[in-house]
Amino acid sequence: MNVVDFPARGEACSVLQARDASALPGIKQPGVAAAIWQRDPAPEFANWISGLPPEKLPKLRSLVGVDALEGCIQAACSLAGTPAGPERDMLAGDIAALGFLMSEIMETPLLHVRLEVVTTNACRRFHVDNMTARLLCTYLGAGTQLAQPGAEAAPLSVSSGSAVLLRGRRWPGKEQTALLHRSPPIEGTGETRFLAVIDPAMDHEPQETLH
Repeated sequence: MNVVDFPARGEACSVLQARDASALPGIKQPGVAAAIWQRDPAPEFANWISGLPPEKLPKLRSLVGVDALEGCIQAACSLAGTPAGPERDMLAGDIAALGFLMSEIMETPLLHVRLEVVTTNACRRFHVDNMTARLLCTYLGAGTQLAQPGAEAAPLSVSSGSAVLLRGRRWPGKEQTALLHRSPPIEGTGETRFLAVIDPAMDHEPQETLH
């Protein structure tokens, strides 16, 4: 496990990284603004998902109990015409496993899950989400980029297949989150990104303004 330290500002700005799931609960450590579970997609899965036309990738935006998440993903795949098989099962099972980890870390059985197919410069500006925390995993295309305000260094890019858990503005306690993130700009490149976004359900109240 290693920590990438951005310049200290008396705020949470460090990035914790490890090659196993133990990285993610590290988001609760003082000073840690992002925790990354570094993973490499299985070659057969990477070949499968990169060969799918964008319209065959599942889309979803739903509040769902953690125990029902895998079935919900499978239903979204069926609606999109995602071909059945071991790779589709791998996708649904992996998102469900990430949802379970998010549920355990944030102590909530109910999650808000989005599956997004992105071909534009959506969320291209660096920002902090108006959430308690958010888990992102890019399964196809370039991963999320992390940076600190005013930093001149190149952003840190989360690799495809890796899961990143980010603190948001609503993170409890006095320690403010200084680390920013964005979706990499891809408009005009012909690239397609497919990602899962998992939030605690408590952050999705009617009055919420999404970022």
